[in-house]
Amino acid sequence: MNIYDYLKMDHDFVANLFKQFKNAPSALRKQQIMEMIAQELIVHAKSEQDSFYKALLQHPQSKEDAQHGKREHEEITNQINTIMNWEKPDAKWIKQVEKLQELVDHHVHEEEHSIFRHAKRVLSKEEAYILKEQMHFLKHKLLKRLGS
Repeated sequence: MNIYDYLKMDHDFVANLFKQFKNAPSALRKQQIMEMIAQELIVHAKSEQDSFYKALLQHPQSKEDAQHGKREHEEITNQINTIMNWEKPDAKWIKQVEKLQELVDHHVHEEEHSIFRHAKRVLSKEEAYILKEQMHFLKHKLLKRLGS
């Protein structure tokens, strides 16, 4: 598995969590799923920035992609903070989660259709496999630190 497959797998996992959120039968269950979404997105963003985006920053042709992706991660993190600081889950809270999903969907689409294409021009196949290993290691290190 290379970095592109690994990122796609992460993206699919988060998309599935959003589906579970939408279908959750209670506010409590929605909160629990939102906590999983938040953790997954934060860990994903940090490990991706410290591996994949870090590698893209080394190449003039992909530097802008990495910077753009990082800005989108910041938007997503800010939205997560808004949601997690909400007093209680209500209709407005659900709208905030839907806004988060829109931000994530936009980011995933750009990453999988534009950034991946540009990255494949500057990263070798071997680098793509090494970056997957780096991201996987960083992700599990962060999850361990969070106690998950």
